[in-house]
Amino acid sequence: MIPTVVIDASVWVSQWRPQDANHDASRQWIERYAAEGGHVIASSFLSIEVAAAISRRTGDPSLAKEAIRKLHSFDAMHFVPMDSALVQVAVNVATDLQLRAGDAIYVALAHQMNIPLVSWDKEQLQRASRLIATYTPENYVFPGDSEKSKEGHVQDRGL
Repeated sequence: MIPTVVIDASVWVSQWRPQDANHDASRQWIERYAAEGGHVIASSFLSIEVAAAISRRTGDPSLAKEAIRKLHSFDAMHFVPMDSALVQVAVNVATDLQLRAGDAIYVALAHQMNIPLVSWDKEQLQRASRLIATYTPENYVFPGDSEKSKEGHVQDRGL
């Protein structure tokens, strides 16, 4: 069984921006994760961050709105509200781990739900690893994949 995860906005945004260095890896990982029956928990904050990032980087609000439409139609996604309990956990995470506010929300949600976080943000991943399991799309090991075969796959790509 594939675990439920929290996916940081960095992965979603790179999936929808072909010029992003992590575009292919993000798109392929999300497609595989969904195809294998994975589920995603996200706070309502994700919509705001994705919309802002795409609109700011592209200068095209219509692209941001289309990304949000796709995000909300993603079958494996379950949004949770930013309730006072999540906000308090995020405040503690932000102060204890010295994370940016947005990063702390993703970490807090993963911590609160006791599930892994998938992100491209190195600082977020490194600091959050004290509380939760953290992965990039490239180092996430799907059930049935062995560490050895995953390492071989990375080596085959010339990394």
